Amino acid sequence: MKDIIVVYPSRNTGMKLRTLIEKAGYHVSHICAHGATALEIAQGKRSGVIVCPFVMSDMSSAELAEALPDGFDVVALSKNGSEQYMGNMLTLAMPLDLSEFLQTIGILASSQSGFTKRSESENDYISKAKEALMSVRGMSELQAHKYLQKVSMNSGKRLLQTAMDILDKLN
Repeated sequence: MKDIIVVYPSRNTGMKLRTLIEKAGYHVSHICAHGATALEIAQGKRSGVIVCPFVMSDMSSAELAEALPDGFDVVALSKNGSEQYMGNMLTLAMPLDLSEFLQTIGILASSQSGFTKRSESENDYISKAKEALMSVRGMSELQAHKYLQKVSMNSGKRLLQTAMDILDKLN
């Protein structure tokens, strides 16, 4: 099981998130107020999941995700519904769908290999599936990616397998 780090400027909100996550059976190893602190903690660990606001006082969630070592994923909580995609970052709009939030944490925390670490050929399949969804269903690239993520999480399959399944169905 990967370490879970909660980064929130409000200690009260950080504690509430920890309580939610731990009631679902996962362990939060650290709560901190700044992205830089989370980066320092991550340097001493092999893998983990970081839950943070979309924008922190010292950096954005995208900057944090980009600076993290391999094996770390970020779940960014967006108050204004902003969505952004990076290979190791998922954005969830607030107010949170508690079930989706805990399912996301569970999948990311329990995956042994980096859930979001992919080879070039895997990225090609995912890109082709997004292109197919954009063409057939009229989705934007971001909508297509969010759709792939949601189907992947709901089915418990890796994103690559979900992309391959969608390509099979659409071709």
